[in-house]
Amino acid sequence: MLVESIMTRQVVTTEPRRTIQSAAQLMREGRFRHLPVVTNGALTGIISDRDVAARLDGAVSDIMHREVVSISPDTPVEVAAQLMLDNKIGALPVVDPTNEMLVGIVSQTDLFGVLAGLLGGGRAPSSRLELHLQDLPRQLALLADIAQRRHITITSLVTLPSGDHPNKQTLVLRIGTMQTVAFVDELRQSGIEVARPESGGG
Repeated sequence: MLVESIMTRQVVTTEPRRTIQSAAQLMREGRFRHLPVVTNGALTGIISDRDVAARLDGAVSDIMHREVVSISPDTPVEVAAQLMLDNKIGALPVVDPTNEMLVGIVSQTDLFGVLAGLLGGGRAPSSRLELHLQDLPRQLALLADIAQRRHITITSLVTLPSGDHPNKQTLVLRIGTMQTVAFVDELRQSGIEVARPESGGG
């Protein structure tokens, strides 16, 4: 998944010469924490709610961060998330690399939405299973075969860090049914460890 699929395209921005008070009002009205600073459409800086809270007099240029960590629309979502973690920031402006024009912004909220979409069940009935796999390629093939034979839809499949079990791969699986017992039984019979099945009917 690329940033362009989750970024906010209609970005509220400010200019370097604008007053800090007016920029703060924009942020309050929009209920967002970061405001890109542009000059003729090109990104020149960024301010945060902390910046405007610390100083309410003067111009945006007095408080804006000029060294901005930005990304392009074709940046993978996981790279954007890592950049936020590494730099301890809550948003990334998205810039067209051909002309340096601001084309969007990605926030922590956008990334949480991706995570919820991957791990969450959405509105359709579904169940979450947590599996521990020791032979990922072989056991994934087994998993897919069992799901196909039982006409069970896999709606999401995410691998997580192994943590305390370096020889095991943790897999979070969401399936499009509440009836999990027979499926879980067959997974276990095939040698797949099902650590945390949700309760479901037969």
